Amino acid sequence: MAESFQEKTEQPTEKRLEDARKKGQVAQSPELASCFVILFVSVFLYFSIAKGFNSMFIVYSRCIRNLDIEINQGTLYAILFFAVKQFLFIVVPVFVMIIALGVFSSFLQTGFMWSFEAMVPKFSSMNPVTGITRLFSKRSFFEVLKAIVKISALGYVFYSLIMSRWPAILALADQDALSIVRFLATTCYSLAIKVGAVFLFVAGLDYLRQRWQQKKDLMMTQQEVKEEVRDREGNPLIRSRIRSLQREMARRRMMEDVKKADVVVTNPTSFAIAIRYVAKEMPAPQIVAKGAGFIAERIKETARSHGIYVVEDKPLARALFQAVKIGDYIPESFYLIVAELLARVYKKRNRVTL
Repeated sequence: MAESFQEKTEQPTEKRLEDARKKGQVAQSPELASCFVILFVSVFLYFSIAKGFNSMFIVYSRCIRNLDIEINQGTLYAILFFAVKQFLFIVVPVFVMIIALGVFSSFLQTGFMWSFEAMVPKFSSMNPVTGITRLFSKRSFFEVLKAIVKISALGYVFYSLIMSRWPAILALADQDALSIVRFLATTCYSLAIKVGAVFLFVAGLDYLRQRWQQKKDLMMTQQEVKEEVRDREGNPLIRSRIRSLQREMARRRMMEDVKKADVVVTNPTSFAIAIRYVAKEMPAPQIVAKGAGFIAERIKETARSHGIYVVEDKPLARALFQAVKIGDYIPESFYLIVAELLARVYKKRNRVTL
């Protein structure tokens, strides 16, 4: 029970972050999509508004011209088809742009992500008690605060824009329809740019808060970190047993290689190094086994039981033990002294070196 009350002081691991991502739990601000839609669609409409009005004028004039023709099913379908086609030419690009901007804003914040778990309905969210609890949570407080900031900023933008153009608004009564349309288009465009800038500012702050909140929610206790490491790497006792078996198997292989050695150099109680050399097959003498303490005694016992010479040479044994790994060839700095040692061994065995 005490573990469930541990304080979450550890940073979330990569696995925890990846699991949260699979569930769709990522930092994302919906205001960024709104900002992109307002800014880019406003720019698109501002520079294509003339074409849009021209299309609407064509539809209107076509309908007016067709008022004096015979109205039947064929002509009615023709007029309707033309009107729908012109309407789609105006509206479809805007809808496509809105969808593309929504996808782009999501990709910009989270990268490519597809989560089926996020689409599964959660019946726990329908619990009224849980819903009431969420109403009084910190997250709800920040959402209310964000809404107040947006409303206040947008109110200031509307007020400042209207007051700056108030004389021009009063003069619209004396303007023709085209001038009024141009003034409204320019005013709406300026308003949309300022509103988009407000949303961009709010989206930036909200995204930073979302990342901070997500990281805080995914914090882990020390026990959770230990359990994750144990699940990933296995039980420590089992890992220790596996490593013990691996070391034992390595020692057995090493003892088998000792039987093929030409000489064993000792220190004489601390180290034992087994050396093997086959002329024309090896570029240099090779360390086939080495060990200290109990392993050194095992190497010497194995060597003596198989008729391999055991030579005491404290400086050479210590130097080889520290400088060369098992299976490596000796460095050039040891060539001369090891060659002299092998020559003595071969001489004792009455062998001729090549």
